[in-house]
Amino acid sequence: MPESTELKPNRLRAVFVPRPMGIIIPLISVLAFTAGAVRQEWALVLTGAVFLALWVYCLVMTLFLALIHNRRARRAFIRITPREVTAGDKAEAVYSEGEGAAFKGKILQLPGVLIRCRLQLATKDGRRIRYDFNPVTDPHFFDVAKRGAYFSIRDEFAVFDIWGFFRFAFRLPVENDARLLACPRVMDDPPAVNARAGESNLTPEFSIQRTDNLIDHRPYVPGDDPRRINWKLYSHGGGLFVREGEFEPPPQSDIVILVDTEYDPMLYDISEARQGIDILCENVLAAALACTESGMNALIGYSGGVMQSGNVSPLPPGELAAALAWPAASPLSASVKLPAVPDNCGILILALPRSSAEQSGIDRFLNDTANRPVELLFLYGGAGNTIACTERLAAAEVCAALYNQRPGVKARVLGV
Repeated sequence: MPESTELKPNRLRAVFVPRPMGIIIPLISVLAFTAGAVRQEWALVLTGAVFLALWVYCLVMTLFLALIHNRRARRAFIRITPREVTAGDKAEAVYSEGEGAAFKGKILQLPGVLIRCRLQLATKDGRRIRYDFNPVTDPHFFDVAKRGAYFSIRDEFAVFDIWGFFRFAFRLPVENDARLLACPRVMDDPPAVNARAGESNLTPEFSIQRTDNLIDHRPYVPGDDPRRINWKLYSHGGGLFVREGEFEPPPQSDIVILVDTEYDPMLYDISEARQGIDILCENVLAAALACTESGMNALIGYSGGVMQSGNVSPLPPGELAAALAWPAASPLSASVKLPAVPDNCGILILALPRSSAEQSGIDRFLNDTANRPVELLFLYGGAGNTIACTERLAAAEVCAALYNQRPGVKARVLGV
């Protein structure tokens, strides 16, 4: 996962926006002056004068504060901490000027004209966060309700009036990479993992007990681990004996768990698809942690966008959740691929059911794996919608039946 914090400069540094009320008020003032002059009603003239004076004050003071804070805004920067949170928790927006800690000074504001910062983030599948805050106050916590990797839309340092006439916004520099990773929560009941894994590739931490004492040995029987055979005794007497007192290294193997992020628009709209991918990620995280606790190396991969084989990498348990912030829902496409996986690994793929018979990323992946054993799990659910749940269950069962016809594939269905 990228860790870049390089700032992306903005070409458009400042934007002055007359808002709808800022256009309507002068028209109201002109109408009031005209009607007052025609009908000789000074109350209308006075009303028009008050509105016009307020409008002029907001225009002049907004431009004045924007001019005063021009250099400040060009030094301003908003960072988010922590970068990784669990969906449903809070993150903090920290306003600073230049390098260093959060800003602790004062910023000039006038009656009715305010200074505010705006943070706008979005995921690749359309989830958005918008948070406005006063840079002088501290702290600035905002809710991160949904999972995803959030990138910048824009950050702003804005001067505006409280009546909504004018807004002068400075675009702040932002980071190129994802600024916030909202990690999935762990599913309480992880799915069973039956994918066949590779051979042990780790050396045990303890030393193996070696002994030539025949009392600690017994004759070899089929099914015993060949690693326990005492070959020295075999060279002397010709019989096969196994060391009963020898500790065996713990079984340790690799498993790759992949999230297929494609969804069928006939079964899911974008909101339901995002929720479905969330559920996939929660189950993947639970399964990966369960595999890790049992002594296996769990690797995480996901489809969507331009993927390289390097997107699959072994991760310690503490980083598994962060890796699962990146998957984003995408409609079935001829260009979406699951990443290639290393040899000698068990493979588990979690996907949403689909009703289309067109080739998907799963098909392209299975074609490239040369009939390696793959476990395929289709998760369905309707979020309270009985009709949708029934349709997705039927689609999941059809998908499982079709993929079970492929050599080496074991497909099954799981309701959530």
